[in-house]
Amino acid sequence: MKAIYNKLLILLLLPALTGCRYSFEIPDNGLEPCICLMSYICADSLSNVNVYKAVPVQMSGRADMTIESAAYSLRSNGKETEVTSSEIANYGICLSGERFKEGDRLELTFSAEGMDMATASTTVPGKFPDYTAERYVDENGTDCLRFTYDDNKETDDYYAVAVEIRTKYITGDNKFWYSNDSALPPIGHNELSIDQFSYAPIISRLNGLTLYIWADSDEEDNTYDLKYYTTLGGSSERSIRFHLYKLSKEMYHHLYAEYDAAYNPFAYVGFSSPSFAYTNVMKGCGYFCAYSVRQSDWTIISTEENEWKEDYIY
Repeated sequence: MKAIYNKLLILLLLPALTGCRYSFEIPDNGLEPCICLMSYICADSLSNVNVYKAVPVQMSGRADMTIESAAYSLRSNGKETEVTSSEIANYGICLSGERFKEGDRLELTFSAEGMDMATASTTVPGKFPDYTAERYVDENGTDCLRFTYDDNKETDDYYAVAVEIRTKYITGDNKFWYSNDSALPPIGHNELSIDQFSYAPIISRLNGLTLYIWADSDEEDNTYDLKYYTTLGGSSERSIRFHLYKLSKEMYHHLYAEYDAAYNPFAYVGFSSPSFAYTNVMKGCGYFCAYSVRQSDWTIISTEENEWKEDYIY
């Protein structure tokens, strides 16, 4: 199917290769610079919000990107919280705040000279529910995991899981070392397909890990199956652990929009509308989201008959 897609793309681009070259100006669309917020707030961790100035494309490269006379407020459940600020790269500002717990309703306002006051809100979600995980191999020989979890059908919930794999390599003198990698979806998961049952997970990245993302409305039986592979080679021992996330509604929609922009093949060839940029920032842009995460212990999933000598770790 990928070959068909590539040929179709070439055919659509041929007229452009033979067409005329001309310059054009981007018309003034009446947009003004605005505040851009960027934040994933994790439950029980110190919070950070990066703030930048966003400008219309016709002002790009010649606008003053510094943020002057900044004023801000971060409220939790209606109460003001302590926030400090510092300068970061690209003329941005980092707001650093306290730790927030599950269920906290967060409201952020930020204003600066020459721009409207931006506001955004989100709620810190609870922990990923109790679950069991089962490893299996499908009919194509692909490694799979099935998560079965307790979901509250009375609420709309959003989840994600990252699978971390650790391989233990041994040297000739019986010393060993570890290499970690995030499990990746099978090659071709994002290719064009007419099969409605083809495997096409929503994928994103967070803190160096690959996230598989879903909404509870996507899985009626409280199970989630993911397929994966790892770039790590053979070894004498391989272990696995899970990072299980519960996402705020805003974080799910933001990550879904990012995924759609990156992996929607029909948009590239003009067969669908352009992907939208999700924002929950009023009179601004960007994202202000929250999540919680729980982490399993390492579990050995494959070994050889070697007897390990723990005192040779280095």
